[in-house]
Amino acid sequence: MKLSNKAVLGLCSLLVMGIATVSRAEPVMNLITVNTQDPMGYANWARNSSPVIAKSNNAMAMGLCVPRAGAEVMGDVFLWSFFDSQTTAWKVSPVNPVTVAEVAKMEVDRTIRYWDNWRMVREGAELWSKSYLWNVVVKTSDVPGYLSALDKLMAEMKNNGFGDIVLQAFVADTGKWSGMVMVSMSAKSAERLGNALDARTQPWFAKVLSDFGGIREYHHSWALDCEVYYRQEQ
Repeated sequence: MKLSNKAVLGLCSLLVMGIATVSRAEPVMNLITVNTQDPMGYANWARNSSPVIAKSNNAMAMGLCVPRAGAEVMGDVFLWSFFDSQTTAWKVSPVNPVTVAEVAKMEVDRTIRYWDNWRMVREGAELWSKSYLWNVVVKTSDVPGYLSALDKLMAEMKNNGFGDIVLQAFVADTGKWSGMVMVSMSAKSAERLGNALDARTQPWFAKVLSDFGGIREYHHSWALDCEVYYRQEQ
């Protein structure tokens, strides 16, 4: 059978699209919930050891978030790592010799409460050395619809003077939050994050929020102070 030039081009396009779809990497956040009565001591350990651990794991970035409100248990802190793909995240051994050696340096009593992977479905445009976050976990039966509404919110925030606010979204692959969506709103200062949260009283914000109606159920939220302890050189 002889194919026309148009058919050949069409098949080539489908092949390219197929390769792009197969090869597309999905960034991942590994999130460890740690409970300690000495959060400052744990933060000091993490600040010193994160660069060594992250380099051994080929992580893009690593840092710590401390709740200022919303902690499930007082003393919770969140040690996070960003990976460029599921492949990179999965080939990491949590007991590799470098990590074991760094953990052995810790002089703080702590309990690991959760250790989970969250795939990034909306990546943020900025990763500041220090930032302030409002994170919300929701349950939804319509993840594509929820993310579409989130995209509209991001666009409206930019149109109304909040283009410096970063919105990210994650879907849990493991643990008690599996299948749920976590939206993270972050700013470079606590006051600026407060400005963005105050905007929820504005008509334009309320109008966009109406798109979320009936497709999500709140499960938990946190107010967080976060620091980046390591960032991979570009």
